[in-house]
Amino acid sequence: MVNGALRILIVDDEPLARSRVRRLLQGTAGIDIVGEAASAPEARAKIAATRPDLLLRDIQMPEEDGFELLKSLETRPAVVFVTAFDHYAVRAFEENACDYLLKPFRGERLLEAIDRARRDLERPEELSRRLGALLQGIDRGRLEQPPHLERFTVRVGARQLILRSDEVLWFGAEDKLVFAATASDRHYVNLTLDQLEAKLDPRRFARVHRSAIVNLDFAAALRAGFAGTYRLQLRDPARTEVPVSRARARLLKERLGA
Repeated sequence: MVNGALRILIVDDEPLARSRVRRLLQGTAGIDIVGEAASAPEARAKIAATRPDLLLRDIQMPEEDGFELLKSLETRPAVVFVTAFDHYAVRAFEENACDYLLKPFRGERLLEAIDRARRDLERPEELSRRLGALLQGIDRGRLEQPPHLERFTVRVGARQLILRSDEVLWFGAEDKLVFAATASDRHYVNLTLDQLEAKLDPRRFARVHRSAIVNLDFAAALRAGFAGTYRLQLRDPARTEVPVSRARARLLKERLGA
């Protein structure tokens, strides 16, 4: 730490995820964001150049995951893992992570994780004690998760119709308007796709394209497209196909066990 400021490097292959973290930390005293990286090779170069105190680090990334990156570092900064999947938690703490954030998380939770990292850097002997307590919490299924969006309203004529999130096959965007597609209809919603991505349950929904979020419970088939893209066919009467971008295809295939 330089002059008491915690030097942070944000590592995530999703530009929107990096910008959200930067936005949540904007104006916070005692924090210096020294850069961003979208891949493990870029992160290694940035770590060597900026020597951060703390990595805010996604786990699933192209080429190398977060654990492989850590193993390749001669000098390891403190780490807070930031991911949409809770099944990496035990391994993360085995790697001496200071904390483990499940997406989507609140700004207060992010600041709490950074405070923990600061205390660990100032008092390393506290880390092993706290990790033991955190692992016990994981065993009891008490990893903190904010409430997910379970229902929302859409306008149908003069009425406000209430939809359950699990009824929605996918959310899409067209002409700057966002819609929720059910098996029988489409309804325009007063939320952006970025807002929906942050609020929906990440165990059920996946952002597969900048203009599409799908409910994986309705996934039927994944078809290869052009230049590394795919089409995800859904289980509905119309056999709807949703575009899958090349950048998001690998993660989707992992989610589907493909």
